[in-house]
Amino acid sequence: MPWETLCLGKWFRAAEAGLSRRYAAEQLDAAKFSAAGRERRELSVLLVADPTGDLPGARRERDRILDLLGDEPDARIVVVEGRAATRARLRAEFASGAYDALHYAGHAFFDVEDPARSGIRCSDAVLSGADLHALAQLPALVVFNACETGRIRHESGAARRNSAARRLRRERAGLAEVFLRNGVANYVGTWWPVADPSAFAFAEALYARLLRGEQIGKAVVAGRAAVRRRGSVDWAAYMHYGDPRFCLKTVSDCLGRP
Repeated sequence: MPWETLCLGKWFRAAEAGLSRRYAAEQLDAAKFSAAGRERRELSVLLVADPTGDLPGARRERDRILDLLGDEPDARIVVVEGRAATRARLRAEFASGAYDALHYAGHAFFDVEDPARSGIRCSDAVLSGADLHALAQLPALVVFNACETGRIRHESGAARRNSAARRLRRERAGLAEVFLRNGVANYVGTWWPVADPSAFAFAEALYARLLRGEQIGKAVVAGRAAVRRRGSVDWAAYMHYGDPRFCLKTVSDCLGRP
């Protein structure tokens, strides 16, 4: 069970006070997010929605995020959806270094036996952790609003100390772990499969707060609260890796710079 479910009496820390994670492992790469991107005036967002064409909830989520981003006059939004969301296209977009934020709404899965096979479903194939191990310039924020996208491997202390196991670690990393090992600043995913209404409620609350300039820790708490108000336990599935004080670059931030 994830730490987000921790309850002290009747008090859930993750839901009411916040809970973020810090990924720790040997031989971590330095952060690879684009520093130049933080200096651009525009807010650049990659929005990937419903590559398989069978998730009306993901399309509704896309529309709501576009509505929220519409209040940012200098925002640059690239939408890749349906058949256009091929494995090759998404791999190239993820590695391009052209975005401040990446949001994916679609199908995903975690393979416990072979984490490297875990990934997201594109219109033509699966984009797995193994396909993404060489990611370079990363967005400052990555949100995979899909099933099991926050899960990583759990290894014993002996396995972590074993040199042969360490050599294989990169090759066997799943989707979340690839981004974390490559130094992504902030990563949001889920521990278990979440329902469409939960995914929509979380995304709506998350971006409403982020685009007002609030810290991501508070925005994630707002997202969990929105799901919790629906009476769903899916609020506890949402996991944030990174600094809870991070603020997404907004147009107002950029315009205030000299």
